[in-house]
Amino acid sequence: MDRKPQKRIVQIENVEELLSLLEKDYGQNWHEKVSFRISKADPANMEVIIEPVHESHRESILKELSNVVEIIEPALSDLSDLEEKYPDPHIQVEISEDKMIASIFIVPGLKRVLPTFDELKEALKKSGVIYGINEDALRKIIDESKVFAHIPVASGKKPIYGSDASIEFLFPESGMIFEKIGEKDSVDMAALYKIFTCHEGDVLAVKVPIRESYDGIAVTGEIIKVEKAKDLNLQNFVGENTKLSEDGTKIIATCDGQPYVQNSKVCVRNVLLIDKDLGYDTGNIDFNATVIIRGNAEGPFKIKADGDISIMGVLGEIQVTCGGSLKVQGGIFGRGKGIIKVSKDLTAKFINESQIFCEGNIFVEYYIMNSVIICRGDITVKGRGVIAGGAVKTSGNVEAAELGSESGVRTEIAAGIDYENEKEIAQLERNLLEAMRSIMLLSEIESSARAKTTETKEIPKKEELMKILQKTAEKKKRIELEVRKIHETLKILKHNLQVKYSDTSRIRVRKICYPNVRIAIAGRKKLISDKIGPCDFFLNKNTGEISFL
Repeated sequence: MDRKPQKRIVQIENVEELLSLLEKDYGQNWHEKVSFRISKADPANMEVIIEPVHESHRESILKELSNVVEIIEPALSDLSDLEEKYPDPHIQVEISEDKMIASIFIVPGLKRVLPTFDELKEALKKSGVIYGINEDALRKIIDESKVFAHIPVASGKKPIYGSDASIEFLFPESGMIFEKIGEKDSVDMAALYKIFTCHEGDVLAVKVPIRESYDGIAVTGEIIKVEKAKDLNLQNFVGENTKLSEDGTKIIATCDGQPYVQNSKVCVRNVLLIDKDLGYDTGNIDFNATVIIRGNAEGPFKIKADGDISIMGVLGEIQVTCGGSLKVQGGIFGRGKGIIKVSKDLTAKFINESQIFCEGNIFVEYYIMNSVIICRGDITVKGRGVIAGGAVKTSGNVEAAELGSESGVRTEIAAGIDYENEKEIAQLERNLLEAMRSIMLLSEIESSARAKTTETKEIPKKEELMKILQKTAEKKKRIELEVRKIHETLKILKHNLQVKYSDTSRIRVRKICYPNVRIAIAGRKKLISDKIGPCDFFLNKNTGEISFL
């Protein structure tokens, strides 16, 4: 349904423009729908009021139009002169800036409206258009009388811009990962940076193939040259501890370690070297090969290495898991916090206030004090050679210059133990201690909450305290059950001790063993009440008791 025309005012330059506007907006029969009045008759700027036909008078329209015509063109000349001047159609050929499109624009002649097919082709030829001509488009211009319109009639062949072959790294080029943290996450500064590691045989980089370039052709027939894409030889990117795959498209690690890029080459570092103290800029260490720290390793950090660990300075209250041997030149001072687990041998200047589980041998230069050590191999303390305080237990032999101290500090030395059994016992006892401390804390909270509940008269506050009491009681009950379970497990483990190496295990004292030292060999125990030494403690096969020579 056609919408009823509305009254409007328009600005135009001439009558031809007015007619074009009326035909565009209202169709060829515009005069049946609207009429117009010229309110301002300036040859350069006409103001016209257009309104529905029933609101005006046709006689008035004719009068107004006549006036305007008189102003613009006082006397119409005979069109025959113009027809002679512009009898044939005019063909304009336009070529796009990139020479990929050629278009034809036809201005019809006053005698012959359209050109012929051959005239169109000739016009293209004269304009230099010789490639990609669409003859169907030319015929369509004639068949459909397409005039006063830009009609594309020829298309070039666009050039294809390729890309050089490149290398894609499958790891962070620095070898480090920065962990993202959420706004609500608690921040462990020691865990923000992580070492990216790889294993032997891992693919570290791949070749992104070359994408070929192809020249283009303009509608004028010109060749549009495109720079050819360049290939690369992946062998030029192979560095230390890496190799090229047989097909030449991948770089592969030849060892476990940390991949990184140096001088544009892919390398694998099978030794992680930290040339300073361990700090927040290095963070926790988790590496699948050897780690060397040329400084101290102290603070709230963790060190895990599948290979050896070497620390030039002091090892503090850090949790260490070493898949190889651990060497600490500056000594170990755990401050009763760090747990050290070593799969092979451990060497240190001293050990103080530490808990250590070692699968191999332990060599200490000066002393072991106030520490819990569970060892599968032999324990040897050279030099001053003191073991005082704590518990030192091994499946093998123990050798030291002095056991205990003048002050009679309680010291436990055991040889010929079941390593796995003792390791489980030590870990369970640590868990038991933590659980017992939690129960004490919960009991204090429970007692304080009960007292406040009795004192408080406000119902909302009393209800809140009751909820705290309920949660505390539930948590306390769970931990109490855990304590009983650990306690029963410890009793079973201690009563099912399976002795190994009992015939050969010895405890050698090069100088003196002080009173209040508890000697244990293969489950047999002896409390030393007098100074003894130098001597060797051993299990007497005849008596089944501990003897010394």
